[in-house]
Amino acid sequence: MEELKNAKNSQEAIWAAIQAIKEYYNVMDKAVAILLYDDEMKALKFVHPPELMEAGAIPPTTSSSIAAKVFMAKDGFLSNDFLNVKHLAFFEKISGKEEPIRKLIAAPIATKEKTLGVLEVSRGNEESNFTSEDLLFLKQIGEILGEKLQELEHERKT
Repeated sequence: MEELKNAKNSQEAIWAAIQAIKEYYNVMDKAVAILLYDDEMKALKFVHPPELMEAGAIPPTTSSSIAAKVFMAKDGFLSNDFLNVKHLAFFEKISGKEEPIRKLIAAPIATKEKTLGVLEVSRGNEESNFTSEDLLFLKQIGEILGEKLQELEHERKT
């Protein structure tokens, strides 16, 4: 967590958040997704994993996107039965995952003033269920990352 708080640029902050998430949830790199809102495109774009960076963008009003719902509601999401949740499976298919996502949690990357993006962590069938404590941790990472990204953007502009 200290690496995230001490990051000197947005790439360092994102990398530190990914590492903290991977360690806490004991998941592989592909299980972590980070989407940031692009003001010019007016859409959420993947910044991680790398294989989804050029996959397209998700308008925040997309009703079948969990990331868009989390972004707009500025609230978390948890499902341990994700196969039965309506979602954009397109990104799942092109991500190269061997099996479909069975469990997912998502939280906004946000400050008090604005939502900057979304964090998602997925698991397969054999892995343990997500808990409310897991979601709370992801929300905390989202808040810390949001504050750090805003701070770095402010420093860059001044």
